[in-house]
Amino acid sequence: MAKKDVIKITALYERLSRDDEQQGESNSISNQKKYLEDYARQCGFKNIRHFSDDGYSGTNFNRPGFTALLAEVEAGHVDTVIVKDMSRFGRNYLQVGFYTEVQFPNKGVRFIAVNNNVDSSKPSDNDFTPFLNIMNEWYAKDTSNKIKSIFRSRMQDGKRCSGSIPYGYRREAGDKQTLLVDEEAAGVVRRIFELVASGIGLKEVARILTADKILIPSAYFEKYYPENCRNHSYHEPYTWNSTTVGYIIDRQEYLGHMVLGKSICDNFKTKKRRKATEDELIIFRDTHEAIITQDLWEKVQRLRKRKPKKLPNGTYTHRLSGLIFCADCGGRMSYSSPESKHKNGGKEYDSDSAFQCSNYRNVYRDCSSHFIKTSALEAAILRAVQVVSQYVIENEAEFTKQLQTQWDSQQTETVSIDKKALTTAQKRIAELDILIKGLYESNMTGKIPERQFRKLINQYDEEQLTLENKIAEMEANTEQTLAKKAEANRFIALVKRYKDITELTDAMLYEFIEKVVVHSATGGRTIYRQQQLDIHFNFIGNFLPPMPQITEEQRIAEIQAEQLARQEAKAKRSYEKQQKKKAELREAAKTDPVAAEKYEELLAKNRERGRKYREKRKAEAALNPEVAQKQKAKSQEKYERQHAKVKLSRKELVEQAKTDPEAAKELKALRAKEAAARARKKQKEEERMASDPEYAKMMLERRKEYDRRHTAKRTADRLRLIEQAETDPEAAERLAKQRAYSCEASRRCIEKKKSKTA
Repeated sequence: MAKKDVIKITALYERLSRDDEQQGESNSISNQKKYLEDYARQCGFKNIRHFSDDGYSGTNFNRPGFTALLAEVEAGHVDTVIVKDMSRFGRNYLQVGFYTEVQFPNKGVRFIAVNNNVDSSKPSDNDFTPFLNIMNEWYAKDTSNKIKSIFRSRMQDGKRCSGSIPYGYRREAGDKQTLLVDEEAAGVVRRIFELVASGIGLKEVARILTADKILIPSAYFEKYYPENCRNHSYHEPYTWNSTTVGYIIDRQEYLGHMVLGKSICDNFKTKKRRKATEDELIIFRDTHEAIITQDLWEKVQRLRKRKPKKLPNGTYTHRLSGLIFCADCGGRMSYSSPESKHKNGGKEYDSDSAFQCSNYRNVYRDCSSHFIKTSALEAAILRAVQVVSQYVIENEAEFTKQLQTQWDSQQTETVSIDKKALTTAQKRIAELDILIKGLYESNMTGKIPERQFRKLINQYDEEQLTLENKIAEMEANTEQTLAKKAEANRFIALVKRYKDITELTDAMLYEFIEKVVVHSATGGRTIYRQQQLDIHFNFIGNFLPPMPQITEEQRIAEIQAEQLARQEAKAKRSYEKQQKKKAELREAAKTDPVAAEKYEELLAKNRERGRKYREKRKAEAALNPEVAQKQKAKSQEKYERQHAKVKLSRKELVEQAKTDPEAAKELKALRAKEAAARARKKQKEEERMASDPEYAKMMLERRKEYDRRHTAKRTADRLRLIEQAETDPEAAERLAKQRAYSCEASRRCIEKKKSKTA
């Protein structure tokens, strides 16, 4: 049994846009349906089915009714498509032509536009159809331009055309123009700006707001102002993201300004909107209450421009990232972290944390490393802030005067450099014009092949285009430089807010510093390495207070003194560490035989080291009398310093012992302790002298030298006292006491000898 033929449908398509509603009832959906049904019945079409789109523009073919119609066409279920006129089908002549001239004929679908007498079954009657499509599109374009003009005119009059309002504001019912502060949301806005101003990144701000369970703007409007809420499609009401935070801190409305025309639709067909440029924005200042201050806004925008370069692993960054620039190529310097170098542990060095030019390893850019340690950068910035702040506080009037002079000089220098580069670029463009003209003449006369002509023309054209872009950029930079003014009062207020700076917090860093320009270092990898840093402050630029000039010799002397101080400090730390280790080992040796053995080995090692050191010093002194003299003076100075220190503390104790019994006991115990120590020392010396002839010889020589110096000193002191006694009664009294003491000592010595002989 043969299958029955499937009766295909006759598709009646109706469309009505919002603009068409203004034309009255003639184009309404119901009227279109009745009109098309009457036409279909009169012409004998069967199996009628309606496809309608109410409120959809003809320039957009993404309509539900039209999409359903196309699906039936693709499935082969449609025999005829009937519309009232071509404008109901669409107002994009290219797409309308594609459907009516290509797709429908390929599917065997007949197309009829009743009022335009268009019938695809009669090709000879359709010659005017493309012009109808163009006119329909022109109508849509003209309508779009008129609507844009109306909206633009309203915005230029200061009237809001959008129903949405910024997060942090509200409006009264019936008044779409006046913005009032919503204190709850405004507090969140202020907090966002303050967090960003303190140096916290947008992602971290979003994480903080999410952790604190603060409603996102869409959820907030839906809860408190549902009549103003447009976006109901969000995943979580408390999950913030960096895009939302960035959108908030970019809105000038929070300064109290009305900003209109923020997006523009360039093509009425695609309906795609783009962000308006600064020149295209319509801004009315101070139209409503501000939520944040101008200073806070400017600080946040400076930090937004900083935008540190993202590292491959996305984890290692530094608070100076985005502030450090190369003096030669102008590129941002990249941060090298110890964490990235020592991921698996290992010893870290100060030089592991550093900045270097990001173009250093770029094969297409010729620039040196400009390596500088992070610690050196931070120390230099802190010192610069301290010096400039102190100068401003102490010389406020002089600072303002000097700043203006220095600012004008720097601007003149910058503009002069830019003008030279601009003149060079313009001259090169003129040269290229002459070269291009010559090429054309050579090509026309056949002196140069066509292939070479095209190649050279393309090269010259590309170079000219690059130069033209560069010239436009330089002209814009020159205008900005000339327009920029120093703001001494704002910097003075900033300095007064932060007095007595001892450390630079993140907030202070971003408030004071605009950028730091790093020059190439000189002096190589030595202690004489030096590197120029141009530290540009916010509001005042690269200001340099009057500083005392030092010569190269003075600089080298300071470096050497600093190096010597570091070496001495290192030696002191090493000595203290050794002494601590020695004391711990000596204490353990009292009860542990193994520790006692190690302690004796340590003592023997130290004695051997001391012997070699003495031999070395003795050899140096024998070869050079000046060295011998210096060694002697240094030893004497050390002895006198130690003796004076001990003598001073002992003298104080002796004075206290005269009146304080406790001090007297302490003095007695001290003397007994010293006597015991001398006895132990003497015993050890005697034992070592008996076993070590070299040591015995050295000790005898030392004792003789000590006796000689002691006798010479006592003789000199006695002669000086005899001379003073001739005119000074107190000196005469001291001399008499010394003589009596000497006589008594001689008497005791004689008696002691007699007792021994007896």
